[in-house]
Amino acid sequence: MTSTHKDLKRADYHVAWICPVADVELLPARLMLDEEYPTPTYDTHYDENTYICGTIKGHTVVIATCPQGETGNVNAGRLTGPMFKTFPNIRMAVLVGIGGGIPRAQDCENALDDIHLGDVAVGWPGDGKPACVYHDRGRSQVGRFEMIGTMADPDWRLSNALSILASDHRLGQTKFRDQLARLQDHKEFAHPGFEHDRLFKAGYHHIGAYNSNCAACDKQELVQRPSRTEDDKSKMVFHRGRIATGNSVIQNAELRDQISGRCDGAICVEMEAAGVEVNRKCLVIRGISDYADSHKSDVWRSCAAGKAAAFTRELLCRVQSGVIKAMEEIAEAPWLVPFTRPFAFIGRENQLARLSEHVLMEDSRRLAIYGLGGCGKTALALVSAYRIKEQQPARAIFWVPAFNPESFEQAYRDIGTRLGIPGITANGADVKKLVKERLGDPDFGQWLMIVDNADDTSIFSDSSEKQSGVDRLIDWLPLSRKGSFIFTTRTRKIAIDLAGSNVICLSELDESEAKEMLKQQLLRKDLIEGDEVYVFLKILAYLPLAIVQAVAFVNGNNTRLSQYTDLFIKSETDATDLLSAEFEDQGRYQNTKNPVATTWYISFKYIQQKDPLASEYLSFMACTTGENVPASLLPHESTGRAHIEAIGTLDAYAFITIRQQRQRTQQARGQEEAFDIHQLVRLATRAWLREHNQWDIWAEKALTRLVEVVPFGDYKTWEIWIAYLPHGIHVVNLSELYNTGGRILLLDRIGYCERELGHFKAAKWAFKQVLDKREESLGKGHPDTLSSKANYATALSDMGEDADAENMLRETLAMSEITFGRENPFTLVVMSYLGQAISVQRKYAEAEQIHREEIALSEKVLGKEYRDTLKSMDNLGWALSGQRKDVEAEQIHREALFLSEKVLGKEHRDTLKRMNYLGRALSGQKRHVEAERIHREALFLSEKVLGKEHRDTLRSMNYLGKALSSQEKYVEAEQMHRETLFLSEKVLGKEHRVTLVVMDHLGGALSGQGKYMEAEKMYQRALDGYEKALGHEHIWTLRIVFDLGNSYRSQGRLVEAETMYQRALDGYEKAQGCKHVRTLQVVNNAGILYQRQGKLVEAEKMYQRALDGLEKALGHEHTWTLVVIDNLRTLTACRAERTEVKETQTEALP
Repeated sequence: MTSTHKDLKRADYHVAWICPVADVELLPARLMLDEEYPTPTYDTHYDENTYICGTIKGHTVVIATCPQGETGNVNAGRLTGPMFKTFPNIRMAVLVGIGGGIPRAQDCENALDDIHLGDVAVGWPGDGKPACVYHDRGRSQVGRFEMIGTMADPDWRLSNALSILASDHRLGQTKFRDQLARLQDHKEFAHPGFEHDRLFKAGYHHIGAYNSNCAACDKQELVQRPSRTEDDKSKMVFHRGRIATGNSVIQNAELRDQISGRCDGAICVEMEAAGVEVNRKCLVIRGISDYADSHKSDVWRSCAAGKAAAFTRELLCRVQSGVIKAMEEIAEAPWLVPFTRPFAFIGRENQLARLSEHVLMEDSRRLAIYGLGGCGKTALALVSAYRIKEQQPARAIFWVPAFNPESFEQAYRDIGTRLGIPGITANGADVKKLVKERLGDPDFGQWLMIVDNADDTSIFSDSSEKQSGVDRLIDWLPLSRKGSFIFTTRTRKIAIDLAGSNVICLSELDESEAKEMLKQQLLRKDLIEGDEVYVFLKILAYLPLAIVQAVAFVNGNNTRLSQYTDLFIKSETDATDLLSAEFEDQGRYQNTKNPVATTWYISFKYIQQKDPLASEYLSFMACTTGENVPASLLPHESTGRAHIEAIGTLDAYAFITIRQQRQRTQQARGQEEAFDIHQLVRLATRAWLREHNQWDIWAEKALTRLVEVVPFGDYKTWEIWIAYLPHGIHVVNLSELYNTGGRILLLDRIGYCERELGHFKAAKWAFKQVLDKREESLGKGHPDTLSSKANYATALSDMGEDADAENMLRETLAMSEITFGRENPFTLVVMSYLGQAISVQRKYAEAEQIHREEIALSEKVLGKEYRDTLKSMDNLGWALSGQRKDVEAEQIHREALFLSEKVLGKEHRDTLKRMNYLGRALSGQKRHVEAERIHREALFLSEKVLGKEHRDTLRSMNYLGKALSSQEKYVEAEQMHRETLFLSEKVLGKEHRVTLVVMDHLGGALSGQGKYMEAEKMYQRALDGYEKALGHEHIWTLRIVFDLGNSYRSQGRLVEAETMYQRALDGYEKAQGCKHVRTLQVVNNAGILYQRQGKLVEAEKMYQRALDGLEKALGHEHTWTLVVIDNLRTLTACRAERTEVKETQTEALP
């Protein structure tokens, strides 16, 4: 009965009753309502469902069903996604209808305990395991089947009510008879009789047609089990257990039993629960209409549906309406799609259904959409994203443009920022690795990643790297059982490479879809009538982009379709050859003209005449990557109203898309507007510019503008210029600009920026390009060439190629002395670089000599208080410390600190650095208390002046931690290093050099406390980072290998320690020679290891080798020399006395 006095709003409904099978499940659902109310008004543009509204015992209930014949998970999701948007306060969902019963595997003495037709199965096993699982998702393991898809359980208050209902049922205190009485006027809900309840053995298959009532089946094949009585007909029999859901109807008893086995004894199998669950927690209630075998028929469908509806009403009657209102609303997942929903999207329902089904499969499955540019690949993916968001609000959705590695990385950076991944915004952060790890975490949840414009196989899936040193993008796609991928690409080959046979070939719209799109877009609806519509659509080849562009022209000029058609035909000669090479496709006839290009040609000609600035913007953007072009990058001749109108014109013609504004962070506060030019339009524009001899002009303008805005790697503004970098890299690779001077200027800036970001390989490539070009054009002795040579040498040093860096700097120094003279400031800079390169190789004596000469010249030319002179003093101090000349190093550092405080001030950044250098020199003399005091003061001032997260502050923290460890204050040191590590990972990233150094020092603090296992993990993390960043043979990598060997030795894991020592020894001998101090350090500790293994002869040889080398390198009285002498003396004494040498009797070198 429908009530007219109730006028409830959509927000007033709290219970969703979903009955997917309309012809069987809808009627009993409606019969359970106390009253029916008029359905509130809702937006049918995004919600095409039809609803029944009413009440049950004070609960406001909305009933929804799938269209006739459209069932399954995908259709259930399509039904409930919009439903939960239309009725925003739904707190409880019940999926009520019919399903296939799975009889108990064990024999039941009581007939009511086993599953029979007409019973009700409720999704609540009560065993702490999931109530509903995907039976068709899993992996075969040894001896078992691993499920990889489960769904959230119903709200605990609902399960609590279910438990009470079960108890009341046993006590005879339910009103099931009253609920069933609501069905008595409809004969189809009557009990069919137990003679129609037949359970055949699993291996016996049906004989005869569907609905033949098993007339030809052998009754000897029936399962023998206790029979029910006539009194049982009127009883409500329900079973609580696990429900198995999938994407297909099960009509195979053997498969049914397998499903039950691998789903922990599921009692029912059905098809819609997964589609509902992804939107809202849902209680599944199924009337058993068959046994999911080949004997399935329609006899029990209505009875089972009625029983399920009656059970649901009884359950709802036992839950207070206030309890349901208090149930939690599900929060929406992260959404990072930078475009609005396409207004003019029409059709493609089959493809959208396939995309929805694909996403439900998860398990990192891939699907690729391919087709001609302009056919709507991106639009299809975008509409799919919005639909999936509506259907599955718990699923995170990310949009990643893959036009080039830089746009891909920028999208990953945006994802990481949105997810709040620690360290994602840090200078030098490996954003791809961080995002891959986060989305690969099984605890993250469900997600979909749409990778758009995956068109360049050379950067996406080829095994070889590009010249700039970027890895394959496909390697950075996360792997997760809860994730899915959708790719769009222009080529079939890439689609197959990415997704195998799981591809969608997207062609043009059909005639009716194209006409509907035209109707939606046109302002004048009267233009739809007449044959001219079909001519108009035909010349545009029914391509969505072509239609959108053409209608923008018609609307903007208030013309008729025939006028546009006439223009098209008249310009055919000009348009035929416009982009003949750019848009050829192997899947099309060779002589086919590109309809999108010809449509663009008409529109662009008009824009040139009416809005020249818009034409200029389009030409400029065509020279960039075409994606995420910042507004601040555009030429700034015109601003204000002219700029707004120009962007509006391009947007109106759908040539560009205005991205949602990206919020800058911290140093780059404010909002930055950015634009995407459609890739096809971009290529068409470039071809047009070439055709009209304007390409070189605009490419040069883009280059000039990028030289203006890209800095020399300014750390303070990196969040601004990082958006320019992809466009700069693109422009310097344009062949037309290869021999221009501006290209070299931009490459130089790119090298500095890449180095600032920690992209050392890319920086090396950029600096090498500059060097080669300047040597070719300017000569080897030109000042600019020498500057480039110095930059390239520093890049080599960053990559750990120190010997090559040294050789190059020696050449540069020699040429600089010839060109400028020995006392020229640039010569002194190169001399400083050379000294540092030599110091890194631990050739400290030679480095000392160079730095002393450098200081003398710098004092003479620049003055003792000049900043470069002070830096030279710093470098000299380091070289002295490396030789353990710590007293001299202290004197140098004190003098440099005094002058720095005098010239720059006590709180200047360089002054604070010099305080730490002095502290390090004091530690070298074992004056750790003084060192600690100085480091604490430096840290205090650094936090005050620079902030706690500044790189220099982190270095001060690390110095202080080392000073504490040197005093054996390991607990305090550990605390300091852990705090430093946390901040360093956050600010700089997990693989930054500073972070790796802190890991190493934290490992030392842990080892000092005997926490060897924790120390080992920290060393291993540092080793992994160094190996990736610098290679397996870099001396910094070898240092961690040595520390890891010490950790193994301290734990008594002598075989593993020997392996590490041998690797470190081989590496040091190769990199620095057999007589280097670091090599001899490993030799001493290897002697201790052999001693503990009882290999005393080998131990003695190692000690003697270390002693001979250290006496020559450091002298007889050096601490390390004396340590080895004591070790050798202890070994000799123990051999004479034939006693075991204990670990405490020998001393390792640090």
